[in-house]
Amino acid sequence: MVTRSEPVHAGASRERRTRRLYLAALGSAVLLGAITRAGFVLRSDFPLNDGGLFYAMVRDIQRAGYLLPAHASYNAAEIPFVYPPLALYLAALLDDVTPLGLLDVLRYLPLAASVLTTGAFIALSRAMLPSRLAQVFAAFAFVTMARSFTWQIMGGGLTRSLGFLFALLAIYQIHRFYRTSRWQHAGLASLAASACVLSHLEMGWFAAFSGALLFLLYGRNRRGVLGSAVIALGTLVLTSPWWGTVLVRHGLAPFLAATDYGVPLAYRPLTALWFGATDEVLFPLPYALALLGAAASLGQRRHRFLVLWAAAMFLLDARKALTYVTVPAAMLAGIGIDEVLLPVLRGGDRSEPLRGRLVQASLGLLLLYSTLGMLVAADSTLRALSPEEREAMAWVARTTPPESRFLVVTSDSWARDASSEWFPALAERVSVATVQGNEWFAGFPQAIERYEAIQECATGDSDCLRRWSQTTGIDFDYVYVVKREAAQHPRLGSTGDCCAALRYALSHDPGYVLVYDGPGAAIYEKREVALTP
Repeated sequence: MVTRSEPVHAGASRERRTRRLYLAALGSAVLLGAITRAGFVLRSDFPLNDGGLFYAMVRDIQRAGYLLPAHASYNAAEIPFVYPPLALYLAALLDDVTPLGLLDVLRYLPLAASVLTTGAFIALSRAMLPSRLAQVFAAFAFVTMARSFTWQIMGGGLTRSLGFLFALLAIYQIHRFYRTSRWQHAGLASLAASACVLSHLEMGWFAAFSGALLFLLYGRNRRGVLGSAVIALGTLVLTSPWWGTVLVRHGLAPFLAATDYGVPLAYRPLTALWFGATDEVLFPLPYALALLGAAASLGQRRHRFLVLWAAAMFLLDARKALTYVTVPAAMLAGIGIDEVLLPVLRGGDRSEPLRGRLVQASLGLLLLYSTLGMLVAADSTLRALSPEEREAMAWVARTTPPESRFLVVTSDSWARDASSEWFPALAERVSVATVQGNEWFAGFPQAIERYEAIQECATGDSDCLRRWSQTTGIDFDYVYVVKREAAQHPRLGSTGDCCAALRYALSHDPGYVLVYDGPGAAIYEKREVALTP
């Protein structure tokens, strides 16, 4: 005999199976992200790309007995030690109390934070997207966007990765507070926002303007105003030991200098329209799906926060917008698949089994193509300083006078130039054109211009170096010229040996003497040449 409870039990069983599949799909997205990110980190025994500045700052903290130093020793530049210190202290502690060396910490800590960021994104998407399918698709879109992790798992991602993680956690808690009015979310938001600010200033700004936009849409009531004040005040109080110390020592000047990073205002909206700016090598499929989701959201006036949020990122922080935008873009991609693509695939006169197979095949191909695009794009960006170059820098530290000043020529862009950033940390000598560290001084854009001008000499000769020195008023004792292919451009690829022309010219110039010729670099000492009467 059939009882009335059987349909109820059957429905509950189906719901349990559906929930298990849902959680398994989210877990698979996290696993895919973890495996691909770990693959890039583990293929080298050295931090990816940058991190030399933070390596030196962590050493400064350790030498100071964990007191906050007044200045950073990096590049002998007397840089005000105003960088948010949480990640630096955590790295110093892990170096001191675990078997990991500091270079290993700069590899594994950003990786761990990046994987945890995927979990924070999933929590946020579950709060913002009502459909489980959209949440799953958004998770896979996020982990297959190269910009969601490339700059986070580098050595310099020590601060960026933790900042991004805590920013998403803060935004999640702020959103939960405005939607539920529960005070525990306000407290947790304050804690996460404080950790974000103490990890990375720009990520703190990201959390701040995201929270402000959430307030405008969801928090304009008495409880929302009071909770917003609690979050802001709590963040100020919890971060005050750091910023209070810094203001007493250095004033506002370093912070004002750090806001001048030379991104033209006109660049901001244009970047959103240029797929190439995403660093994708293949067609940027997740971003195209995000446009579908944005169109669907605007047409129905749903999920308007995601569209406004993405626009605000380019208007309010152009330099980091391409990283931030992966969050709303991935959610919009989930909406695009769930509300636009799937209805198209399920429509028509096809039989139900055929529609099911078509949907499965299409989703599988989307995931495969997106993963391939992510791997290709990330591979062109994530490179570690070679052992051969590290040996060249060790030779400099052993052999040259401590007061020596070096001109490092690589032909790379300044933000991707691992050689120029790691040189002061490993060679323990001044690199006169290195940009890193200058962000805390007035004239940061000019430092970038000087760097770019000297890198043009990679295809020049000694006259190019002389003109640069005369124009900038900067002298040098040695020229360090790398031996490698030009940096892989995301779309153009490699263009051959970056600096063969300059090495040839200096080798045949009586004003320079080759003092080191290794597989990673050639080093030339500048000599005074007596003029013949």
